[in-house]
Amino acid sequence: MVESTPLDRAQVRFDEAKNLGKRRGPAALAEYVLTRLLLGTVSRLPHFMQNAAGDIVARLAVRFDRRHRDAARRFMSQALGQESTYNDRRLLGAYKYLFRISIDSCAFDRKVPQESLLEHYEITAVDGVMEALAGTGGGIMVTPHVGDWEAGAAVMPHIGMVPAYVLARPPKNGYLSRYLLRVRERKNLTVIPRRGGMRQIASILEGGGWIGMLLDQRPRGKHVVAPFFGRLARCERSAAVLMKRLGVPIVFGSCYLTDRPFQYRLEFTRLVEPSDLAKFSIDEIVALLNREQEKLILKHPEQYFWLHDRYRDAPVESPDQPLDQAPGPVEEEEVPGADVGPQKASPGMPRR
Repeated sequence: MVESTPLDRAQVRFDEAKNLGKRRGPAALAEYVLTRLLLGTVSRLPHFMQNAAGDIVARLAVRFDRRHRDAARRFMSQALGQESTYNDRRLLGAYKYLFRISIDSCAFDRKVPQESLLEHYEITAVDGVMEALAGTGGGIMVTPHVGDWEAGAAVMPHIGMVPAYVLARPPKNGYLSRYLLRVRERKNLTVIPRRGGMRQIASILEGGGWIGMLLDQRPRGKHVVAPFFGRLARCERSAAVLMKRLGVPIVFGSCYLTDRPFQYRLEFTRLVEPSDLAKFSIDEIVALLNREQEKLILKHPEQYFWLHDRYRDAPVESPDQPLDQAPGPVEEEEVPGADVGPQKASPGMPRR
C-alpha cells in the first residue's frame, strides 16, 4: 500500500482555470446555449416525441457525421462480427442512444430526487462486492461507456462509496464543461481532473474514498497495446500501475437502462481483491480490465457508446500478449479514466 496522508473531501480541488474546457467566446457560448435549450426542451416532451426527435437527430448524424460513423462501423464489426446491414441498424441505434442519455441527463435531477434515489435502482452483485462497499476502506469502480454511466455515478454515494469521486476529462467547450461540473457536484460527486490529479489519488483511497473510472476508450498519453474485442488497441497503462501499487479492491459494474424511464439496473459482475492484483503483471491487469469491460458491453451492446475511434493509432497484428509501451513510473500530467449469487440493495443499505 502506498504511504500517503488521507485527504478530506474539502482538500480535493478541481482547478477550474486549469482544467475546464478552453473554448470560449461567442461561438462557444452560442453552442452551449443551443445545446442546453435543445436538450432541456426535448427532455420535457412526452416520451414518444422524444423518441421521434432522437430518430431525426440520429438519421442526420448518420448522414453527415462521417468520421464517427465510419469509426463506429469498424468498431462494431470487430466487436460484434455482424454483416454490414445489421450493423448499420446498430449504428443508427447508437446515435439514438447517445441522444437518449443526453436527454435523460438533463432531466435526471427532476425525475430522480436524492431522497428517493435508490427507489430507481435494482442492484445485483456477485459475492463480496456489497461487503467491500460497506467497509471502511476505499476502492476503484471500473465501468465502460455502456448503459447510463452518469446515472451509475449518481448512485455511488448511496451504496457505500463514500466519499465518491469520478475522474473526468471535460468537454472542450468551457461553458459546457462548467455546467457538467456543477451537475456532478449536485450528485455529491467530487470530480478529479485527468490532468494534475495524480497526486491526490493515493490519498483519496487511503482516506476510504471510492473512485469511478471509465477505461474503455483510447488514451492520449503513455499506454499499453492490448487486445480489445480481439484486435490490438491502445489501453490505459496508468490505471493498471495504480491498481497494482495501491492495493485496493477493484469492482466491475455498469448501470443499464430498463424499459421504464429513469429506472436502472446496476450490475456488479466481479470483485478483484488486492491479494489477487499483487499476483498480476501490468500487462495482465490491462488484459483483465479489457475482458471484464467487454463482458459488460456485450450484456447490452445496444446501450454502448460505439461512436469512438477505438483502434486509431494501434498496430494491426494481434499478438498473444499485450505490449507494454514505456514502462516506468506513471506520468504526473494525466490520470486514467473519466471522467465506475446476486444480492439486492435497498434504501436501507449501510452507509459510512
